[in-house]
Amino acid sequence: MLKICLLGSFEISYKNASVHISSRPAQSLFAYLALNNETAHRREKLARMLWPDSSETTARQNLRHALWRIRKTLPNTLQIEYILADDFSIAFNASSEYWLDVAILKKAELCKTADELLAVLPVYQGELLPGFYEEWVILERNYLNFRFEHNMARLLSKLEKECRWLDILEWGERWLSYGQRPEPAYRALMCAHMEKGDMPKVADTYERCVRSLEEIGLEPSEQTRNLYEILKFG
Repeated sequence: MLKICLLGSFEISYKNASVHISSRPAQSLFAYLALNNETAHRREKLARMLWPDSSETTARQNLRHALWRIRKTLPNTLQIEYILADDFSIAFNASSEYWLDVAILKKAELCKTADELLAVLPVYQGELLPGFYEEWVILERNYLNFRFEHNMARLLSKLEKECRWLDILEWGERWLSYGQRPEPAYRALMCAHMEKGDMPKVADTYERCVRSLEEIGLEPSEQTRNLYEILKFG
């Protein structure tokens, strides 16, 4: 099975052996096809999207070269290829055997319980395709970050209702480790430390929140400030 990781890195493996696509344009083309595998994509559209500053002729040549690099690198089985192409379009073969971390992450929307979310959210290892700055990547990255944060907030809320304080401590810190500044994580951590009877950690968590937000010229929301006051004074 082909394993494709696009969250936090660009990594491909086949039967546990690394598959290295050597050029950044070819990596970008492959990632786009894998993420949008529900349809075939017209060659002229892909060329314009990936090489917007090149002439049509040059962009089409670049597309053919990137496709050649991908097909040269990817393994073919006796029965199926991962990339399907003809004179007009290119597609990722959605019927092939593959695993895609983004596809797993998107299943979080369907999760109803904390345990279901805990089975899905670990695939998020960081933002989509770090180091890639094409417009389509930025748009998809922002969307996935938004959905991830939404589902992390859902997870912490469910864990809090179930009084699973140790899980909150783990997942709240994991959320913060990605370099974001999510106030729901700080609030959940404050509640968990309070339930564990560690008031100094409550205060420390609030101060971490204040310092983090100060770095971008913000201050904690009224909800966060009120929670801290309630926990501080009982």
